[in-house]
Amino acid sequence: MERAEMETFLTLCEELHFGRTAERLHVTTGLVSRTVKRIERRIGAPLFERSSRRVALTAVGEGLREDLQPLWDGIGRALRRAELAGSGVTGTLTVGFMGAQNGRVVHAARAVFEHRNPHGAVRVVETQLHQHAEQLRDGSADLLLTTLPVDEPDLTVGAVVSRGPRFLVLPAGHRLADRGTVTLEELGGETFVDLPGGVPGYFVDFHMPRRTPGGRAIARHGEPCGTYAEAVALVAAGRATVPGDGQLPLLYRRPDLRFVRVGDAPPVEQGLVWRSRDDADPRVRAFADAVHEVAPALAPPGVASVAPDPVSIAAAVAARGRR
Repeated sequence: MERAEMETFLTLCEELHFGRTAERLHVTTGLVSRTVKRIERRIGAPLFERSSRRVALTAVGEGLREDLQPLWDGIGRALRRAELAGSGVTGTLTVGFMGAQNGRVVHAARAVFEHRNPHGAVRVVETQLHQHAEQLRDGSADLLLTTLPVDEPDLTVGAVVSRGPRFLVLPAGHRLADRGTVTLEELGGETFVDLPGGVPGYFVDFHMPRRTPGGRAIARHGEPCGTYAEAVALVAAGRATVPGDGQLPLLYRRPDLRFVRVGDAPPVEQGLVWRSRDDADPRVRAFADAVHEVAPALAPPGVASVAPDPVSIAAAVAARGRR
């Protein structure tokens, strides 16, 4: 199968719409249709079910997509590595991380990046809860691997790197401490920690909603916590609770704390963020590729590493431009 055919097929698998596929590929709808029919004739079976209302993959099409996607991703990475080698990646990229797990990923990606780019270097720094994305703006970091969401007009969010269930840290004597799983509704009347005013409200409210789905209030503690260590100390003292992801039971296991899963809460996602003016920086592209390569082997139990679209950075830039 030719590269253009693979790209057309896999794009149609994502869009399930001939018009949108043609728009993404900058070709005509007729060319998309002819390309798919040519592949189907070669295979001897339909890949899509078409009607006036919908386009859906057949079982054969789904199987082909599963087989081709890793190959297509590999082609994309190989081409980007060749482009980077030709462009000569130089200079130091400063990468910040939030949380110990993201720190492991960043340092592993640093080794890959510097091996491939002998004239480039990576400096690793930590970011804390109270900083959010401010290091990108003040120049103390060029790239962050951090907890999402980040929704800022001057920043680009790349592909999600990992996605895992949400946990809650509770004091050992808490009424829910012996439960394996709780619901958001059961958190009514509880008190979350709070974060400093520099952290955007949308981030705080996403991770620590002020009300349950049924409308019951969830309070915020009056003393904002600038670091996760401060938050955990407040929990251990019995004054509040704090949410987090699957690394919490691994990092903070101690006799005065308990960890329960919040079964109906949205997952916790970690992603790469950089300044939008650096969208075309080859160092950013190279480091993003390295992160996605090393992340699967480092994912803690229960946390899924998210496979990137082979043109994830370009897609993120295009999505930002449509906002």
